[in-house]
Amino acid sequence: MKSLSLAFQVYLAFIKKSFQRRMQYRVANLVGLTTNFFFLLVHIFVYTAFYAARTVPQPLSLNEIITYFVLCQVSFMLMPLWGTRSEVTSAIKDGSVALQLTKPVDFQAYWFADECGRACYYLLMRGFPTFLISILFFEVTIPQQPTVLVAFTVSMMLAIFMSNAITITIFSSGFWTLDTTGIPGMSYSIITLFSGMLVPIALWPEWLAHIARWLPFEGLIDIPFSIYLGKITGIEVWIAIGKQMGWNLFFIGLGRFLLTRGFSRLVIQGG
Repeated sequence: MKSLSLAFQVYLAFIKKSFQRRMQYRVANLVGLTTNFFFLLVHIFVYTAFYAARTVPQPLSLNEIITYFVLCQVSFMLMPLWGTRSEVTSAIKDGSVALQLTKPVDFQAYWFADECGRACYYLLMRGFPTFLISILFFEVTIPQQPTVLVAFTVSMMLAIFMSNAITITIFSSGFWTLDTTGIPGMSYSIITLFSGMLVPIALWPEWLAHIARWLPFEGLIDIPFSIYLGKITGIEVWIAIGKQMGWNLFFIGLGRFLLTRGFSRLVIQGG
């Protein structure tokens, strides 16, 4: 029990340090906040024009679409897949991963803690401001039932954890390819599409949406946002959250396997 408490304190310290490290870049954060609003406006203008020209009813109303993309911009930097370049990439490419391995901590858990600190920073410094300002200018839907907010919070936390797990899994390929742009770049495109980041899956053709439902990536964006908008209700909420938990365990296990194999063949070049 004492060892668990000590481990918790160690990783909590990593989370705090990660948060404090990013507090140094406040001007850059303001620029990023402006960029978030720019892309939010682009999405809103495009979908407003689309809905004005529609000839058949759509699964989501215009207000729900606006809310959906407000949430996209709120969560954009919370997930390393769409945030800044993962530090896992740099550590593998420049060899500093060797220094990480000398620390008496689990490498995968360390990076999870580092990304948690990063997510907390961007939630406070960019996510909340984006959401609050959006409420002032747009008709953003806010759930009235506390249970919906609780389910959304749980689902969003699982989405962030899965994003971290997928990121570590993808960038572990650097141990074999010595390149951290090819596979990650291709994966980024696939995940961005099938997560619903570009277009809500509810608006997709039925055959393509069916494919997306069988993939894990809807758990990053579409599932938590659908819960927030009330499109997933009742027992389906817990089925969707269970699906997220299952994919989390899968990618955490796969990432750990790849890291273990990668460390066994790690070669650090240089003096």
